[in-house]
Amino acid sequence: MAQSSYNIKDVYSEFNKIDREFGVKNDGSEFANALIIRYCPYRDESGYGICLSYLQSARSGVINLLENLEKYNLDYDKLAEYAILFLSYKLKQNPSYSGTKLNDFYTNHIVNNKDYNKKINGNDGLTFKEIINRKKDLMNMNIKERSKFNDPFSILVLLYNEIKNNKLDCTKYSSYPENFANKFKELNEDSNINGNTSYRKLLSTLSDDYNNLKNKYGNDKSCNFPPLPEIKTPPSKLIPVLSTFSVIPVFLGIAYKVNNKELKTIIFL
Repeated sequence: MAQSSYNIKDVYSEFNKIDREFGVKNDGSEFANALIIRYCPYRDESGYGICLSYLQSARSGVINLLENLEKYNLDYDKLAEYAILFLSYKLKQNPSYSGTKLNDFYTNHIVNNKDYNKKINGNDGLTFKEIINRKKDLMNMNIKERSKFNDPFSILVLLYNEIKNNKLDCTKYSSYPENFANKFKELNEDSNINGNTSYRKLLSTLSDDYNNLKNKYGNDKSCNFPPLPEIKTPPSKLIPVLSTFSVIPVFLGIAYKVNNKELKTIIFL
């Protein structure tokens, strides 16, 4: 895989930063902190934003994430992929919304949201909605496919969060790299995944981010990062042209013999 031009560790630090800003507590109650409320749809008397639901916190969180990631000079497609992966990851965290379809979220919380119509670079660049639209087809993932991507992404978020002073201690999570590799192989073997160009690109992103960890920390005694297989491409469905044309003379030959036999029959009569 090609080396990324941005620092992947820094990107994942942004995931973890927003991840801590809203979510579900152990007692099942929801919370949203100051960083998230900026793009909440309602305001109190002091002008502070108020999100009245987890989904409102999620839509605000995605904007905050895109703003934070913009400084790493990621291309728009990569920004969209990361935003959708993170949104799916956060929806899964809340049992009340884990079954939310991404396309429904897009329709109800992005399409007519004025904050998503703001440009990510001020007067330059695309709007937040236009960035998401570059990977709009990913919003059509069904729940089963989405959950398959959630698992390896969740492992990466956790492992990158464990990097301290440029060291990764895998002692507590020694099985996680292997779990990632197994989840990745499952995705890679799924024809519904490898047969879709956008899904394969998501796989490539996950693979690159995993290999970044493997290359930097794989020699640590506490870490065992199994190698990942090459991303599969679906077999071609095109019928070989030569085979098609080779059948034609056969039929012509049969037709000739049949007609020739019929002519002989007529002569004998």
